Amino acid sequence: MRAAAPVEEGVLERDGFGVGYAMYGAGDVTVCLVMPDTIVHAGAWKAQVPFLARHFRVVTIDPRGNGRSDRPTGSEQMTAQHLLDDVWAVLDHVGAERVVMGGVCAGAGLCTILAAERPDRVLGVFAINPGLALRPPLPHRLQFDFDAELDTDEGWARSNRHYWLRDWPGFAEFFFTQMFPEPHSSKQVEDTVGWALETTPETMLIDHDGEPDPRFSTDAEDVCRALRCPVLVVSGSLDMCQDPDRGRRVAELTGGDFVLLEGCGHLPLARDPVKINLLLRDFVRQVSRATV
Repeated sequence: MRAAAPVEEGVLERDGFGVGYAMYGAGDVTVCLVMPDTIVHAGAWKAQVPFLARHFRVVTIDPRGNGRSDRPTGSEQMTAQHLLDDVWAVLDHVGAERVVMGGVCAGAGLCTILAAERPDRVLGVFAINPGLALRPPLPHRLQFDFDAELDTDEGWARSNRHYWLRDWPGFAEFFFTQMFPEPHSSKQVEDTVGWALETTPETMLIDHDGEPDPRFSTDAEDVCRALRCPVLVVSGSLDMCQDPDRGRRVAELTGGDFVLLEGCGHLPLARDPVKINLLLRDFVRQVSRATV
């Protein structure tokens, strides 16, 4: 059961590929919430949608490979530009000319690129633990070779191509336990593992093996400097996926504000939704001059 019913939902066909979307609430201000990648779908915004939909129109989009979106058959269907164009296509479809973008991890990176790509359409960017390679990866992410046949399945050795194919549920359980270092997070882990099991390791590898987009790495500083809209970056001090210094650097380069949530991990939208909801609501009001 969902706490808020969509006013519109469906699968938008774009160049022969189906993109799942939903729209909630009503109003002159549109908030578009973007997921990071294939591992979870837009259901991960379930704690934000009902709250925000009281005040604004809210649009969510399932990433390619999960939720109601089609599953890719080749890496050419999973380029970053396709993901960006999916967002524009959905926003065009629902008639949202100007929006506030919100995203987490690589989804926050996509929001940043969207704002640089179309400054005329983005009122502001709310970035949670942004996945832009503005600082080196956390050391544990470099401990094991993703492509090698390893002699251990312990810890971050599970972030490995061969382990994914052997035991995708085992990886999902490990990964999301790491994403929620906060005590008493069993429900959040259960939810995210369930969403991860709606895709497959083969689909994840299609995404992983695609050509890297330099806007997430070598060109990321230029992307951030190109932004002309307000930016609010929120990072968790215990994030095991993205170094909080990456978020701090996004704020520096964009001239935005930075909030560090002490004791929070990678997904405060699920683990500490009240803080995220209030920060996001107030940010949307600020950048849109909404009086609601």
